[in-house]
Amino acid sequence: MSRKASSVSERKASAISVPEPSSSSTVRKPSAPGISFEPSGQACDDLLSQFVRSDFDSGNFVRNAVRKDTVSDDLAHLRQGIAVLESQLREQVVSHHGRLIEQVSHAKDLETMVTTVTAGVAKLQVSLGRVKSAIKDPYIQLQNKTLELDRLQFAGEMIRRIIRVRELSDKLRKIFAQVDGKDPRACIKDL
Repeated sequence: MSRKASSVSERKASAISVPEPSSSSTVRKPSAPGISFEPSGQACDDLLSQFVRSDFDSGNFVRNAVRKDTVSDDLAHLRQGIAVLESQLREQVVSHHGRLIEQVSHAKDLETMVTTVTAGVAKLQVSLGRVKSAIKDPYIQLQNKTLELDRLQFAGEMIRRIIRVRELSDKLRKIFAQVDGKDPRACIKDL
């Protein structure tokens, strides 16, 4: 039992060990141009440095923490790391306050420009609607008049054909009236 307790305490001690920071180590990339982040000695802990690596896998981290029975120690380390990060963030905000305010004012200027562009786009859409109606209405009228003309031409052609058939019919009646007593061959020659 004492051997088991000593191995658990060794695992906890190895998980808690905090290496001393080196003078050339930086953990995070700058969050804004010209702003650098130099972590304190506690932030260089192996446990915390796992979170900034590109190959960090949260599932493996949780499985390893549960296997080691050091969840409470890891949580304490994480809380401590969060406190360090919050204090570093506070320091960065205080040290770069003027620049951050300038960026916020630029963001407000951009917001004003976006509002202006949005209003311009809305006016352009209204103008396009007017142009569309100015073009579409005459086009529809022209289309309707063209269809009407097409129908009138068709009706005129039909009337011409009917008149031609009637003329031929009248001519045929006259010929039949003349042929009434003649030889049919002689009548065909007259046609």
